[in-house]
Amino acid sequence: MAIKQVIADQDIQRQEDLVAALNERGWQVTQATVSRDIAELQLIKVPQATGGFKYALFDDNNSLNQLKVILNEDDTIYTTQDNLVYIKVTPGSGPALKSAIELIDFPEVFGAISDDDTVLVILKQGVNGVDFIEKAR
Repeated sequence: MAIKQVIADQDIQRQEDLVAALNERGWQVTQATVSRDIAELQLIKVPQATGGFKYALFDDNNSLNQLKVILNEDDTIYTTQDNLVYIKVTPGSGPALKSAIELIDFPEVFGAISDDDTVLVILKQGVNGVDFIEKAR
């Protein structure tokens, strides 16, 4: 797919940059289309050595490492209440974090819900949110 090739070739930091790069390669896309494709491809934002973030592909075979990268980013914020964990992440990383949690198949997790920059993890009865975060990180 063209999006995978663009993010492999370039450091794409924003959706607008991805739209421009695709249009330069002859694809006529809109930001709305690219936004949908980013969610479908489960792209995540990863830190760059020079600062800032860039889009990257989520790797199902490396879910635990990618989970740890997202959970340990400086911008990631956790809030817990009993068996609920609310995680605020870098915009664009919510769906990838949810997928990682599901792929790892933590026995403590009842389910997870996400949007662009948040994930709500619902733990099974008797599982403490703080304990789960410490295990996952």
